[in-house]
Amino acid sequence: MSHDSSVCLVEDGVIRSALALERTTRVKRGTVPMHVYAAAMADLTNETLSSAGLTSSDIDGWIATSTESRDQADEDKLLGVLGLVAPAERSLALPHPGHHLAHASAAFYSSGFDEAVALVMDSYGSRVNGGRERETAFTFRTGETPEPLMRVVRDTDRIAGYRRGGELWTPATLSGVGEIYRVVTLALGFRESGTAYDDAGKTMGLASYGKRLTSDNLFYELAPGGELRFDRAADSLVELGVAVREGDELRLVPRPPRAPYEQFHFDLAAQLQAEFEEAVLHVTRHVLALSGSRSLVACGGSFLNSTLNTRIARETDLDRLFIFPAATDDGNAAGAALYAYHNLLGPRSEVGPAMRHVYLGPSRVSGVDLQGIADRWGLETRKHEGTKGLAAAAAGAMARGDIIGWFQDRCEFGPRSLGARSILCHPGIPGMKDRLNARVKFREAFRPFAGAVLAERADKWFDMPMPESPFMLMVTPVLEAQRELVSEVVHIDGTCRVQTVAEDTPGPFRALIEAFEEQTDLPMVLNTSFNLRGMPIVERPDEAMDCLYGSRLDRLFIGDLEVVAPDLAGLRPEAVGAVGSRGSIGLPATGEQRAAVAVLPEWEGLLGMADGTRSVREIAAGLGADAEELVDLALDMRRHGLLRWAGVPQVQRPVFPLPQYSPDTSAE
Repeated sequence: MSHDSSVCLVEDGVIRSALALERTTRVKRGTVPMHVYAAAMADLTNETLSSAGLTSSDIDGWIATSTESRDQADEDKLLGVLGLVAPAERSLALPHPGHHLAHASAAFYSSGFDEAVALVMDSYGSRVNGGRERETAFTFRTGETPEPLMRVVRDTDRIAGYRRGGELWTPATLSGVGEIYRVVTLALGFRESGTAYDDAGKTMGLASYGKRLTSDNLFYELAPGGELRFDRAADSLVELGVAVREGDELRLVPRPPRAPYEQFHFDLAAQLQAEFEEAVLHVTRHVLALSGSRSLVACGGSFLNSTLNTRIARETDLDRLFIFPAATDDGNAAGAALYAYHNLLGPRSEVGPAMRHVYLGPSRVSGVDLQGIADRWGLETRKHEGTKGLAAAAAGAMARGDIIGWFQDRCEFGPRSLGARSILCHPGIPGMKDRLNARVKFREAFRPFAGAVLAERADKWFDMPMPESPFMLMVTPVLEAQRELVSEVVHIDGTCRVQTVAEDTPGPFRALIEAFEEQTDLPMVLNTSFNLRGMPIVERPDEAMDCLYGSRLDRLFIGDLEVVAPDLAGLRPEAVGAVGSRGSIGLPATGEQRAAVAVLPEWEGLLGMADGTRSVREIAAGLGADAEELVDLALDMRRHGLLRWAGVPQVQRPVFPLPQYSPDTSAE
């Protein structure tokens, strides 16, 4: 319950279902206005129960966790926001501080290990005596209460990277592995649109294009006893010109939106990534030495850094390693519930099963009239009989060079699309990566894509640090002899983020890759998340259909149905005025955002003729422009909320309670 809020259902020590709030509200990171938060969480909770055939009275225990709990009394009261859902007599609470304990519990109780050290590194943990958890480690053993092994607490509970007056600010003193990575990421200009939430994955991808600025460390200093110091971090940001010191704060000077990337940006990302990896390895080796264990489980946002994870697997003295796939705060609903099962409703002497997949969302295909939905969107369809027929058709489309949407019943829990909500294409046709970045995902050209490979073939294509990487949490070199064959998943440094797909993987994704291998001799496909830039991953069928109208996807495979993309040049664009008011439906201030969009010169001609009566093709003829180029412009403008297609359905966003009172701020 904070940013990245989520709900998880655990039964007999196994995660049965889990879903993040952003998927149902369609707001990135789930950051809905506070007046609708309780209602949105209650809706998500009730949907989780309903999809499992349960009601609130069927639940033996309720538990919650948040970064903002200051003491045990706060932990005990967290469920109050869901008071109409969670009965007080069955409410449980984590021992304070609970945030990092929930992270650690998610990792250990999902690992299948009987004992391990759990290491947690993120930007911010629970509040502790006026400070915040920074880096934490626990020892876990089945049947025993986890014990703290190391806990580093920041002196104050302040947050670095906040918006004020249209600028981004941080305290002048910075500390913590995750905090430093977050602040430099913001300085590089990588943040979620309209928020101060960093987009750290971009920094990791950008780093491969650069070299360290200096062999000296600018941000992290390794000290004896596994300690870290950060004395140079703030001064380095100022010296590099990405921050200005103003009193006891730093004002960040990030790369402006749409500004080109310069070598400095590549090198700054490389400097940060190199120092970050060494800092985390330093702490990891320390906690392993303290414990004497050769088993490590890890959680917290730092461990979504796949390059780091590979180095941990290769360079530490480990027998077993497990990283929880929903490593950011959305995974903490699972961690809290698993802790409660094993310790508050236990203790349990048995080892829980190892997590093998994360297809944990509510059912979205079974029992749904997909044909009726496609008809309402005016889309052509073909039905395929059985998994083999579906897989063969999808594989054939990719073999021909199509980019497809792949939507199956239950979505993945966590930030990675692993074959239930994916965009897929051929990994070896030159130009696919650039086409996918520019015309489907609308994202930066440097962003790499993952390869989803049959598990038993992985070592023939990749230098694997471990036999399996089922959750796309490892980046590993592509064997040199194979690189040209799968060029579109090979990053500039010769690596690839790998997802291994085992025989016991539920659903039809494995069958799709097998069919693709039969047709192309390649046992892998290019896999990326099924979303467009700035959007959460699609959750419901309507959102997938909308992506056919909002990008250059060629077709969609949803359940057993193949849905063909519309003729975009034949659609009729119409300009959209500023509508809505701030917080009126508990979603981003749509009208305010549209009003703030600067109309680019190349948009003006189309915008002036987009009256909903003429097709793009007709407008192109009137402007003397190329129709396909004009389609690309229209898609970009639609993504920014300036255009819509006349006569095409709109995705129905959730409606939450109106604020009872909204003061007039027009005079401010």
